[in-house]
Order: sequence, then C-alpha cells, then structure tokens
Amino acid sequence: MIETISKSKADPFGLAEHVAIVERWAKYLLKSHPEADEEVVLLGVWLHDIGHYPPDENDHAVKGEKLAVGFLKKLKLSKERISKIAHCVRAHRCKDVLPESIEAKIIACADSASHLTDFAYIDIVMRNKGIKEKYSALDKLERDYRDVAIFPEVKQKLEKLYLSWKRLLEEFEKINEEI
Repeated sequence: MIETISKSKADPFGLAEHVAIVERWAKYLLKSHPEADEEVVLLGVWLHDIGHYPPDENDHAVKGEKLAVGFLKKLKLSKERISKIAHCVRAHRCKDVLPESIEAKIIACADSASHLTDFAYIDIVMRNKGIKEKYSALDKLERDYRDVAIFPEVKQKLEKLYLSWKRLLEEFEKINEEI
C-alpha cells in the first residue's frame, strides 16, 4: 500500500495514516475474535483501499480486489488465502458485496470505526465546500455507523462520538446552505 501511494506521488485521501488507524481497530477486534485469521485480517487491512491508486472514477473496492489478487499472487499465497483476502477487500464497503467471513466483517467494521475516530467527515466537508454536495458527510457518517453495528460492542463504544459528529455535520450543512 505504501509503495503504491509512493508511486502515485500523492496521497489525496490520507490513506497512509488511515490504514494505520484501521489496523489499530482490527487488532482491537481480533482480541475478542480469536477465531479470525490474523494474517488474512492484517493483509486485508493494508490492501482494502489500494484501489484508490491511481485515483480515477472506478469503484475502489472492485479495482482494489483485482490489484490485491495480483499482489498476493506474487507472495505465493494459496488460492484459498488469496480468495479470503480478496473478499475482505471487495466487501469492506458493505455496499454491493457484504462481508461474509469474520475476517471481512472485522475489516468492514474497523474501516468504518476509523472514519468515526479520525477526520474523514471534515475532509469530505472541506472538499465539498462551495459545491452542492454530491457526496454528503452526513450520509457517510450514517453508513459508517450502520457498518460498525456488525459488532454491537463497537457501535455502543462509538455512540456518543457518532451523535457528536452528527450534530456537528448537521450544523456545517445548515450554515453552508445559508451562505
């Protein structure tokens, strides 16, 4: 991931830092889910957003799955392990493909939890400043809070933070509509 970002010569999404936060959340979840394959989780964490590079209009989860498979083949992992990690990458957004394995659920939850505990929503607000929003920070917040519910204990842990983000983002949107 870091090498891919370096080749891109830019990290417009701040993914080098993002992936480190996702890894912290994944390790937190691994403590209470010892049945999960740690190697699959950690490789999935580091590859889940690789499809953002180079930046384009393609769905990064679809693109990322293909890039991850190519990278993992070079590591000479078994087809089964590659398939498990590729599923984690493809399903991390809980959009058109839902996470089925415990490993994929951990990554999806960790990714969404990382957004709640970082600056992702402010980044969206700032990118959309002066534009009629096509990608709402509030919508992203709601999707993330839905996805952390994969593990109810994480949803409960993040509830106050979610409510604080929601209030802040509602105020941002209200003020931006007025000016």
